[in-house]
Formats: sequence, C-alpha cells, structure tokens
Amino acid sequence: MIIKVSQIYNATKGTKQDFDLEFKAEDFADLPFKGAIKAEGYIMRVQEGVMMMIEKLDAVQVAECVRCGKTLNRKIDFTPQEWLFYEQKPLLEDDENEHLVMDKTRIEIDPYEPIRQELVLNMDNAPRCAKLCKTFKDPEPGIKALSGLKDLVK
Repeated sequence: MIIKVSQIYNATKGTKQDFDLEFKAEDFADLPFKGAIKAEGYIMRVQEGVMMMIEKLDAVQVAECVRCGKTLNRKIDFTPQEWLFYEQKPLLEDDENEHLVMDKTRIEIDPYEPIRQELVLNMDNAPRCAKLCKTFKDPEPGIKALSGLKDLVK
C-alpha cells in the first residue's frame, strides 16, 4: 500500500493530508493478529521531508494467557506516534535502519514498515486473563514465595 505525497511534498511546510488505511492480518503474516488492521492519521510536509503521524491504530492481537494458556483476543493499546520520511539520508546517521527515506522519483511513501513496527512495539508481551485464571492458584496466606531461599544460601 503506497501513499502518493506529491501534493504535500510540493506544498508549503506545515501542509497536512489525512489518511485512513486498512490492512488484512495476512499482510503481517509473521505477527499474531486477526481481522482488519486500521490506521488513521495525517501526513505533513516538514523541513526534512514528509512526516507521517499515526493517531489511531486498531488491531486485535491473538495470544495465550501466560498463566493458564487460554487463547485471548486483545485490542492493542496504542499511543500516537510520528514517523519521518527523509528526502535524503541524514548527514548524522545513528543507524541507517532507524530512518525512512521517501521515494523522490515517484514522490510516494510506503506506510507498511512504520505500521508494522508500531504493531510489534504495542503488542502485549505477557497477556493474562481479565479475571483470575481458574488454573492459577493464589499463594497460601502467611507463606512467602521466597522463604525457602534462605535455606539454600548458606
């Protein structure tokens, strides 16, 4: 999915264009998502190139509860993020994999990689059931979980 940015690129700095994208979970086959993945935000012309602000990202992660193994479907918790597509590689490079370069011959950007990275960064890495799992037992009152450790260390 490519976004043409010729109008924004040729406009004055600060000009915005809204976007509304929808991907299928199969587009991110290596990630545990199901259904439609929707991204909303805007693209803005800035000094360095084009900035893509992802304001909303809706996706459902399929995972297993870390305590009982039950399959869970969780909406990701997302905070708006911005991504910068440079006109050319920056002079002061930290890591060439950390910046995106705009295709200046076709004047377009590919939002796939920023959206993929946002999905990875916002996945729940230790999902748990909303209520206490049936197979998960609370520790007995009065017994401390690490109380036997003192006997091992002498």
